[in-house]
Amino acid sequence: MASIDSFHFLKESDLNIIENWFENENVRRRMDGLLPLHQWYARVSNEENNAVMMAYDQLLPAGMVIIEFVDDKAYIGLIVNPQHHLQGYGKRILRKLIDDPNFARGSEWAACIEEDNQISLSCFKAAGFTSVETEPDEDGFFTLTLRH
Repeated sequence: MASIDSFHFLKESDLNIIENWFENENVRRRMDGLLPLHQWYARVSNEENNAVMMAYDQLLPAGMVIIEFVDDKAYIGLIVNPQHHLQGYGKRILRKLIDDPNFARGSEWAACIEEDNQISLSCFKAAGFTSVETEPDEDGFFTLTLRH
């Protein structure tokens, strides 16, 4: 059963783990904006409004969460370890993160998800996110939100 025990800030040494996840075609296609990873990490790790966390199921990396805090909103991106796809890890990562008082800086969480990414849309909805939009924006994304 999917379980998330802890979050740790991403370290540069963790990038080797994440690089392996990009061997999965779906991860690479959806998250290619993070490539090359070392350049992306150098940029986001120095910005105080960003948090990049690894989520763990005991000692196994289950996923990575990217959070950008903008005003009263936290934008969240999620990559689930491809070995754990479709096992409930995404929903568990999101719920554990959202319930963590250390990340309650804003009153709203938001995720922008491509209209054809049904797995991610379902994952975020299962974690309590909703969308008022019935059509994607001009770039083909739905914005799902969760107030807390």
